[in-house]
Amino acid sequence: MNTTHTFTPAAIPEVFDLCVVGGGLAGVMSAVSAAREGLRVLLVEKYGFLGGMATAGLVHPFMGYREHGSGAVANAGLFLEMIGRIHEIGGTNSPTSTMYMEEFMKLILDRMCREAGVRVLFHAKMTDVDYADGIVKSITVGTVSGNIRIQASYFIDGTGNGDLCAFAGLPYKLGRDEDGLCQPMTLCFRLANVDWSRIDWKEMQALYKQMRIEGKIKNPREDVLIFHMPVENIMHLNTTRIVGKNPVDIFDYSDSEAVAREQVYEMYRFMKDNIPGMENCALTMSAPELGIRESRRICGEYEISTEDIVEARKFDDRIARGTYEIDIHNPAGTGTYHRGIPENDFYTIPYRAIVPKGTSNVLVAGRPISSTHEAHSSFRIMPITSCIGEAAGAAVALAVKNDCKTMDVPMQPLQDLLTDHGALV
Repeated sequence: MNTTHTFTPAAIPEVFDLCVVGGGLAGVMSAVSAAREGLRVLLVEKYGFLGGMATAGLVHPFMGYREHGSGAVANAGLFLEMIGRIHEIGGTNSPTSTMYMEEFMKLILDRMCREAGVRVLFHAKMTDVDYADGIVKSITVGTVSGNIRIQASYFIDGTGNGDLCAFAGLPYKLGRDEDGLCQPMTLCFRLANVDWSRIDWKEMQALYKQMRIEGKIKNPREDVLIFHMPVENIMHLNTTRIVGKNPVDIFDYSDSEAVAREQVYEMYRFMKDNIPGMENCALTMSAPELGIRESRRICGEYEISTEDIVEARKFDDRIARGTYEIDIHNPAGTGTYHRGIPENDFYTIPYRAIVPKGTSNVLVAGRPISSTHEAHSSFRIMPITSCIGEAAGAAVALAVKNDCKTMDVPMQPLQDLLTDHGALV
């Protein structure tokens, strides 16, 4: 048997109706939403599993998706379906839990894509974009089978960092206006063998702050942020803080991963050496990827403002709702800024904010949509970005049906479709 081969790059000759780049929650919901309307959809993901920050980033928990006060659900549709299905197979402790086991989420996202007819290409990293005159003609992805060119009539940027738009040469904003700094990145991690009953939370926080003042802890975060996992003796920590680094500069990003691991070990030793109930704790894992709160924001047909959020504005072209507060982790160091929205109310995401200026066949799903730095800190959370993704997929389905530019998608049919599916409650 001849086992000698000469490499020939793979090819995908098919032209898809839609290619979604990035398999985070926003990208998955985009793909599923479009496919269930009959489109031929390809979903491209750099890892071997879906979920993005929810799985690769271990970003927990889901932030609020209900109105403050009334408790009315603001983010439903495919997001709420996903939560329910994760619970059904044992991935959460209750149907409304905001903490989940990542392995169960990966499985459910696979199933949702398969059932909708989405073709998923794992281990495919986008490396180039062919863009001219407002149209993305194709993208190139690097794979174990070589560089593959992918063609589609429409594209959705679900990369989280706005990579597709940036690689196409479209303008974007980065960080806050005064210095360009983004919200800090975080490396989430897990400790096992935790005796929750013996932990004194007040004393733990006081000791942490004291040791920070004394210079014994270098982590710039002001407190220790801890969550319960569905498994009783496992502790989830979202408490490291990488400041002053650009998450879309590969050199900064690489340095940040190493700095974050030092912070993880520092926090592990602090807990194990000082906190009753943590003497036997074991550092079991950190996320495969830093959690990124903020990076590129596209220049869209509309820029969402702080006032749009805190005044709970309702746009005529609304495609999703949000109830989460303005929540800015200090990009330069210690402290977190909060500013709420009205009780028993919600704000809306306008469709124009997901359309990059001047483009004909591109939409953006997730946190890179068009907004100010401050407004971004509210809608960046996964329940909201999931709904934005679902809306983007539905919009492309209507664009295909009407043979129109993304900016010309008819709003009433789009809103009716999202309402029918429970996504625009």
